[in-house]
Amino acid sequence: MAFDANSGKLKCPSCGREDEITNIQSNGTFRPSEDHVHVQATTGSEDDMVQYQCQNCGAVVITNSNTSATRCSFCNAPVILGERLEGVMKPDYVIPFKIDRTEADSAFRKWTRMLRFAPKDFRKAMKVKKVEGLYAPFWLYDVCGQGDAVAECTRSKVYHRGDYRITETSHYEVYRQIDTTYEGIPADASLRMEDHLMDLMEPFDYSNMQPFSTPYLTGYVAENYDYDAEQMFPRAKERVFHYMDDYVKRTINGYNTTVITRKNYRANRDRTFYCLFPIWMSYATYKDKDYSFAMNGETGKIAGKPPISWSTVFGYIFGTTFGVFLLVRLIILLTGGPFLW
Repeated sequence: MAFDANSGKLKCPSCGREDEITNIQSNGTFRPSEDHVHVQATTGSEDDMVQYQCQNCGAVVITNSNTSATRCSFCNAPVILGERLEGVMKPDYVIPFKIDRTEADSAFRKWTRMLRFAPKDFRKAMKVKKVEGLYAPFWLYDVCGQGDAVAECTRSKVYHRGDYRITETSHYEVYRQIDTTYEGIPADASLRMEDHLMDLMEPFDYSNMQPFSTPYLTGYVAENYDYDAEQMFPRAKERVFHYMDDYVKRTINGYNTTVITRKNYRANRDRTFYCLFPIWMSYATYKDKDYSFAMNGETGKIAGKPPISWSTVFGYIFGTTFGVFLLVRLIILLTGGPFLW
């Protein structure tokens, strides 16, 4: 059985039977030992790879040492590597998939067709190698931000005196003390996943977060964290400092410009949670080069870096510039001006 994103239950692909995850937990019918593994398309040294035998088809397969859920590449049976989800490696929460594989595949193809500056043949005939659903490891931090900041602000007024136009600018120094709390600051803890791509997957809806249960992982790939909470906190703290800058600026009103010139911020970690968030990955090949795109498996938001057709870019710039020029000349003509080139 595998987790079905549409129903939120475990579903058998053969007979269609569905079971509530809570029921499976209570009656003990879910047994991680009956699951299976496959070769992960990931980089790493030989020391990072672990060999397993699929209990469904008997194939000897290899998986990355951090993979905790996947499928057998020979028989496609789902697997939960339960021993990798114990102790400190056990997540606190999981956000289940809301979008299934068919919807994700269709959305990826539709998205590529709408890429304005991608090559036309890429948009029309992108060859999708694989669409993979995975649970990416994230740390969530509750952080208390405290400190103070000084901003240089200006207020200007313009008036005329005789033939002169005078701008008078007054300068002010504004002081703020800050005591804020931020909840659920996310930080991607996977070495494989690119940080900027995972940042683009935000925001996730934490109201859909569930206490961790292994049945949510069946049928998907899941990875344990590569970086622990201590290693990732500096990244979360940097985000908090940016939020504190924004907070200071929002509290200063009535000025033309506001620039923070001095600040002394502190960020103290209150609570930390280890969570798994749903991501659909699409891997495509175009002119013998691989491209990867990501989709938030909860909201459907898609991000990625497609190939660029520079001829299309330059054509768009030229067409836009020429169109604006013609519009300006037409306005001049309609207002009685000469139609000059």
